Amino acid sequence: MMFLLRLLTRNKGGPAMDPLHVSMTGVRMGERFLQIGCNNKALLSGLAAKVGLSGACAVAATGPGQVKLAESIGRKVGALIDIQDIQGGREWPFEDAAYDLVVIDDTDDGFRAFEPSSDILRKAFSAARQGGRIEIITLEKSPKGPIDFVPLLIAAGFKPVRVLAERDGLRFVEGLRTT
Repeated sequence: MMFLLRLLTRNKGGPAMDPLHVSMTGVRMGERFLQIGCNNKALLSGLAAKVGLSGACAVAATGPGQVKLAESIGRKVGALIDIQDIQGGREWPFEDAAYDLVVIDDTDDGFRAFEPSSDILRKAFSAARQGGRIEIITLEKSPKGPIDFVPLLIAAGFKPVRVLAERDGLRFVEGLRTT
């Protein structure tokens, strides 16, 4: 009985659970991931901490504000993050087939700023390795109306594609890069 009571009241000073959006990505220690967009502090810090020193993390920032945010997160969690600003038509700076996971952070509902959005998804496809995956984290109910990412990811080359969940105001869409 005491064991159960301690188990239920634990987590005071213990390890914090990952936020839902970090857990849903399924990122593991040693993986290489690329995050497109940097709007949610908990997401990038959780992912960077998960891959650890044996993995690698990169951020495709869309402006100076996102660059500063990613830099501050890297300092805070002690992670080395390759941060590149992709705004303004700059050449895509990330290697092809180099990442186990590509995460698109659309928690600010800013994906519409990519013109055309299919270009960024094709670049995400090329950055994912064979057998790699993409995870889009977006608002469940956007004030501008929801984006149906499933057909967009299929058109970019990902398959299978599915909506993993809609919870806590977020929608999680996953696609795989198969052979």
